[in-house]
Amino acid sequence: MSDKKLDAPAFHRRAKRLMDAWKLWLFGYEFSDTILLFTKDKIHITTQRKKAKILQPLQDAENAVPLEITVISKDPAPENQQAYEKALATLKASGPAVGTIASEEPSSKIVAEWNTVYSGSQSEFTSRDIGPLVSDTLAVKEESEIKHTKAAATAGALLMQDYFVDEMAKIFDEEEKVTNRVLAERVEGALASKAVEKRLKAKVPDVDMIEWGSLPSVQSGGKYALALDAQSNTDALHAGTVVCSLNMRYFMYSASVSRTFMIDPTPEQEKNYAFLMELQRLLVTWLQPGEAMGDVYERATAHVREHRPDLIDNFGADCGFVTGFELSDSVNVLAAGNKRKLEAGMAVVARVQLEGLTNAKATDARARTYAYQLADTVVVGAEGAAVAASCIKKPNDVSFFFNDDDEPAKAEPTRAKAASAGSAKARGGAARAPTTRTSAILPSKFRSDEREDESSVRQRREHQKELLSRLQADGQRRFAGEAGTDGEEARTVRRFESYKRETAIPREARSGRIIVDERADTVVLPIYGMAVPFHISTIKSASKSDEGEYVYLRLNLVSPGQGVGKKDAAQDDNGGASFVRSLTFRSTDVARMAEIHHGITGLKRDQAKREAEKAQLADIVEQDRLVQVAGQRPQRLGDVFMRPLAEGKRFPAALEIHSNGLRYMAAGRSGGTPVDILFNNIRHLFFQPCDKELLVLIHVNLRNPIILGKKKIQDIQFYREASDAAFDETGNRRRRIRYGDEDEIEAEQEELRRRRQLNKEFEDFATRIVDASNHDVELDKPFRNIAFTGVPARANVLLQPTVECLVHLSDAPFFVLTVADVELVHLERVQFGLKNFDMVFVFRDFKRTPVHVNTVPMKQLDDIKEWLDSVNLAFTEGPVNLNWSQIMKTVNKDPAGFYEDGGWAFLALDSDAEDDGSEEEESEFSMSEDELAESESEGSDDGSVAGTESDESEGDYDDESESGEDWDELEAKAKAYDDKRPRTGDPPVESAPAKRARKR
Repeated sequence: MSDKKLDAPAFHRRAKRLMDAWKLWLFGYEFSDTILLFTKDKIHITTQRKKAKILQPLQDAENAVPLEITVISKDPAPENQQAYEKALATLKASGPAVGTIASEEPSSKIVAEWNTVYSGSQSEFTSRDIGPLVSDTLAVKEESEIKHTKAAATAGALLMQDYFVDEMAKIFDEEEKVTNRVLAERVEGALASKAVEKRLKAKVPDVDMIEWGSLPSVQSGGKYALALDAQSNTDALHAGTVVCSLNMRYFMYSASVSRTFMIDPTPEQEKNYAFLMELQRLLVTWLQPGEAMGDVYERATAHVREHRPDLIDNFGADCGFVTGFELSDSVNVLAAGNKRKLEAGMAVVARVQLEGLTNAKATDARARTYAYQLADTVVVGAEGAAVAASCIKKPNDVSFFFNDDDEPAKAEPTRAKAASAGSAKARGGAARAPTTRTSAILPSKFRSDEREDESSVRQRREHQKELLSRLQADGQRRFAGEAGTDGEEARTVRRFESYKRETAIPREARSGRIIVDERADTVVLPIYGMAVPFHISTIKSASKSDEGEYVYLRLNLVSPGQGVGKKDAAQDDNGGASFVRSLTFRSTDVARMAEIHHGITGLKRDQAKREAEKAQLADIVEQDRLVQVAGQRPQRLGDVFMRPLAEGKRFPAALEIHSNGLRYMAAGRSGGTPVDILFNNIRHLFFQPCDKELLVLIHVNLRNPIILGKKKIQDIQFYREASDAAFDETGNRRRRIRYGDEDEIEAEQEELRRRRQLNKEFEDFATRIVDASNHDVELDKPFRNIAFTGVPARANVLLQPTVECLVHLSDAPFFVLTVADVELVHLERVQFGLKNFDMVFVFRDFKRTPVHVNTVPMKQLDDIKEWLDSVNLAFTEGPVNLNWSQIMKTVNKDPAGFYEDGGWAFLALDSDAEDDGSEEEESEFSMSEDELAESESEGSDDGSVAGTESDESEGDYDDESESGEDWDELEAKAKAYDDKRPRTGDPPVESAPAKRARKR
């Protein structure tokens, strides 16, 4: 303890603010077995020798408050009695009024000794409770105290969204029988785990000072007590509504976070949660300096009474409290009738609650009653309040969906992480049942369910309108005043230097011969007796032709204005220069000219190959060196294969985790080539289990490609086959003595066990990769239950959404599409009668070519729309395929003008974002009797009869139809028409050839 140092200026500054404060707040360190006596002119401290040594520097500080330290013994001794009597005498000299904190009852040996001395003279003093005064003083915090409060809130938010959510989802997914108390104990123990500690170190300065303010609270199954000191019960965790509250302390400063998680919520439950979330947002804006705490609660109650009067009886009795050393300040509470005012520097737990809600559609008795609670620690500033640490809250983040009508089997729980277009986080989707009918068979006997589907479709359309408007505003802001590029990259004039000096030209060229110099990539041509070098890049093509006894060699040179493609177009920075377009040479030496032609074409081919390799390696970034683990064996995943192959045949090898990356020693006949992947170059890390797959794999998507062999690689995969073809028991003794299907059943069970073991081994190793990277790399997992089929490249494959991407990892070529990079998704060929449609992903970087996913089944259209909407991706749809190369060229030409003209609104004409009012308009349409009669008369003018063969007959009938005909006349006309037509079996009548008109 002797190494502890106190902040002397902070001590005396706080002592001047109030001479009667808690020890921890005053010293910044918890002093036990210490008696503090505050008088008008001095502070008297009675403590043990070691603590007195720590307190000694306080007496020598500048602007010090008078301080007197008395040392006592740890064990009862006569000198202790003298010290207590001295303190009692000081107390009597100060006056009869003595202030104490009535709510606290300290207990220790020293306190017992002091109480014995003080009780004899207690009648001479008047005791007064100064607890409210202390609360008011400690409620307003200094800047350093605010930092401690924010650190505590950050720790609570991290444990909530990075541990509790995953642990709860895992329990539900694996159908593990766990009680609320056991889950709370797991969360409590997570603070000691190395994985959580590594994440906290990146956000909190001193992890050792983080502790629990109270035990975590987990409540579910219809029994909810939303009090601050509520305890988790021993009932089983129920997949309905789960309320979790975490109270943290950092340097003894408290913060609280509480969230509600919904499993398979009904639309009514989602509506109630959305209202509560909006109410908490408003509550934070109402926390202004000078605002009475009771008035804040009254405003919240008025808001509930105005917008949701049906919930007024379920609303909580308060809207939060001020927090600090004590988690809950019983004096400063946001409750009715509290006239205390908010001040800048206060830390408030903004809490909103709905208790005793009823789910009328619940089939489970434990799900019939539910409650909601949202709580965040908020810091009140001079300009307003701000949340101390952000934590997941949006409906997509806290909603889990297990019951999928399309897949009877148990589905994976999915959690959507919503992120805006500019956020670094990306987003995932939650599985829902189709929102529109795709069959004539009704999915439910109740029309109310159909209305719910229509309501969700309407909500999706409104959300899409909002997303499109955001895109429009964001595009105008991004490209304001920015000039276009015509969709092409700026091209520079390329200059080539064959020789630095004239003496470097080969001597053979002086004889007037054509020389192909491979070392200088140059062809030296004789022109007017001079040797003129031409770099091979200036030669477009070479051709050789034989005419009689002569051989002609024609060289076409690159020059501007030829109308050639972009690849061969030359750039001219001198407008007055003249260019030679072609040169022709004649010779009688056939062999010599053939050799020259072969040399030029070979040189041109090699130069094109080098240019292609250079272009391929243009975006290659040199990686840092891999720092290997020293002093211990690295963590390994053995016997895994890598795709794509580095060289030769495939051999299994080990994947190792080192200090700053991964290493895979690709085995081969040459001894093996190490493949290093650094953590800072990993953009996405995927784990795909072998459930319904042949492989279990870990897939790495890189930020910058690397060279593997001679190829540029963006994705690397490490896998192991789930089925063992070499494992065969058909000929062993057990098979000969057993009959029936017992061995087959056992083999199936063995395969399932082996698959589970592989999944666990690979997932644990992927988790260790995340931990080794200090969570700079996040682990993602495909959601197979919301997958759909499509053709992103050549074959029809299964595309699976993840939290941040849309992927296909089972076969090469791999497909990894980051959702955060996408600006808009357009659905093409969406029209009645077609079985498939196409998807086009337009990127935020307009210079990237849009990605097409073709031949998506039409029956999955609603599921895809729901997924796109859940990850906040704006989508449009149309009946035909568009020319996207021309569209993107137009956009890149003038991005600012494109958004000024409406942006992507031209795509939304046939989409969900535009046709939401069509049914209502059609249902509200009505006509008067006069309009109906007028429309019938107009319709009769446009009538026609099928079967006429000439324009004259059509015209005659139109004239007659104006006066109207009865049925007899129509039947007579029909009979006359039938008589003119040839009967069945009669030979066709040849018509006379038409005469050609002549001019007179």
